[in-house]
Amino acid sequence: MLTRVALLPHPRVGPQPRLRRALPHLQEDQFPPEEAVEELVERCLCIPFVRSKQSRMASPASHALYLSDEIASGPPEAFIDGHEFCHLHPLPEGTVHLTLPAVLRNEVMRLSWGEPHPIAAAGILATLMTVYAPRDHQEVDIVFGLVEQSCQFAQGKLRLLYGAEGSLRKAP
Repeated sequence: MLTRVALLPHPRVGPQPRLRRALPHLQEDQFPPEEAVEELVERCLCIPFVRSKQSRMASPASHALYLSDEIASGPPEAFIDGHEFCHLHPLPEGTVHLTLPAVLRNEVMRLSWGEPHPIAAAGILATLMTVYAPRDHQEVDIVFGLVEQSCQFAQGKLRLLYGAEGSLRKAP
């Protein structure tokens, strides 16, 4: 079963937060409230088939979201490390690093919800995005939706094709 891509409902309000240009790629201002990060983590840990472990690519306090071998059927570019498709950074920073197909990466950037991770800009893992920390419940909904779509991408259920004019069309 294929899942349709869900585009973002609206732009992120306000200026973009400052992010380090070096690794680790972390947000330097507009820190989220504790409740927003807790809600996001709790919701992410309830996504079917998703497990959490310590990431090899992020701080020990991060929540790496991954899929088991039998569920991780997405393309290699849907994964950060092994079958990890996303990790949630802890307070005070709260950003999310996740993989997304091109149409969603473009949408995230166009509507100011995030930016390419520096390793993506270096051409190493083009699908990797840094999504800004959610500042309230409504932003948690948007960021959670992106995590869900990253999970669908990692399961091989999110398929996108483009028409001749570059518009998105449903996969067969």
